[in-house]
Amino acid sequence: MRDEEFRELYVRMATVVFSFAARQLTPDQARDVVAETFEVLWRTRTEVPSNHDEWPAWLIGIAKNKVRHERQRTRRKHHDNRFIDDYPSLSGHASSPDIADSVADSVAGRWVWNQLNSEERELVNIAFVQGVSDTEASALVGISTTAYTTRLSRVRKRIAELNIRSANDPRDIQKSETNT
Repeated sequence: MRDEEFRELYVRMATVVFSFAARQLTPDQARDVVAETFEVLWRTRTEVPSNHDEWPAWLIGIAKNKVRHERQRTRRKHHDNRFIDDYPSLSGHASSPDIADSVADSVAGRWVWNQLNSEERELVNIAFVQGVSDTEASALVGISTTAYTTRLSRVRKRIAELNIRSANDPRDIQKSETNT
């Protein structure tokens, strides 16, 4: 199968494969099936039947397998997670989270944030909020990538120390919260 034949088959069959998959799956899953079906076609294009008239049926066969795999994956996922709340160590939380913990965490987090200077806040914002790469972040700040990663490492260490301090001596947090 040549590249142009692949393109022609994609144009002709992508909506057919999507319609077939969407009858059995969600639209997002059906789009995944289309992508995976044509990925398999691309990888196995040397094994495609020589008769061009057989290509659509061969492609639908691949799509049937992908739909079946997706349905099995969905069933397994549902089954695997059905009883997760019965095991606190697996679910990540004990019976029900205490709202006081989240309030204390937000107060402590705000206190830690207030302890950072403007440069440290900018680095935290770029690194963790904007989620850009180190190279892009260093360009934003106007320093080398090495300098950026070094400064970010120092900020991480400072935040860790402030978190320990806030956990060990919550009076610091209470004092600063009453002053604001």
